[in-house]
Amino acid sequence: MHFAANISTLFTAMPPLARIAAAAQAGFRGIEMQFPYAHEPAALAAAAHEAGVRFALINMPAGDFANGERGTACIPGRELEFQAGIMRATDYAMALECRRINCLAGNLPAGANITSCRALLVNNLRLAADALAPHGITLLLEPLNRVENPSFILHGTEDALSIIREADRPNLALQLDTYHSAMAGEDGSDLLARHAGQIGHIQISDCPGRGAPGTGTLDFARFFGTLPQLGYRGWIGCEYNGAAPDFSWMRRYALSP
Repeated sequence: MHFAANISTLFTAMPPLARIAAAAQAGFRGIEMQFPYAHEPAALAAAAHEAGVRFALINMPAGDFANGERGTACIPGRELEFQAGIMRATDYAMALECRRINCLAGNLPAGANITSCRALLVNNLRLAADALAPHGITLLLEPLNRVENPSFILHGTEDALSIIREADRPNLALQLDTYHSAMAGEDGSDLLARHAGQIGHIQISDCPGRGAPGTGTLDFARFFGTLPQLGYRGWIGCEYNGAAPDFSWMRRYALSP
């Protein structure tokens, strides 16, 4: 198992570029960054190279995220914005040598036709996956929980997988987040066992509270024990809240970054 520090949620007492070096000093060799677009890709790439870490994941642009938007892929009338987001994310991923891009599907607009929005989501995922395929980049689809995102178009992991199957692209896979799964009433270890071959990336945080493993009620001993049996070789992103994070939980599970 190899872990990536999500510098959008960890080391947040520091400026963003300084978090890259902080992750390396904590022993990580991979990092995630939700939305890198406020920074020049060359500056991010240089900081990662100097620190000796790799970008494991970035997100596509997701609309006005700070004000509640959670992507544009399912929203009629914003197709051109989504297509521009594909190009921008691709440019950043290539500069950062990042091979995973997460697409947030979006919230259903009030009064929208759900069937039409789902069809648009499928079409946009195909467009994005096809654009990324020549660069060797995997597109990920992440089901956010509806407790905190009540209008989100995807209703849990099985719903996301049904969209992935319909889109039918070899470089489109599921992003499994233990926090969102738990908030949706799902069992992350059970999802691993049933869908390991469709998971392209994993993110971990405990629930409730989105803290480090061991701060909530999730059975991470079982989760980490299940992973090696399934042959998952991808990154595990630490996307939990921590301005000055403590990684002692890794010792509890006999793990290291």
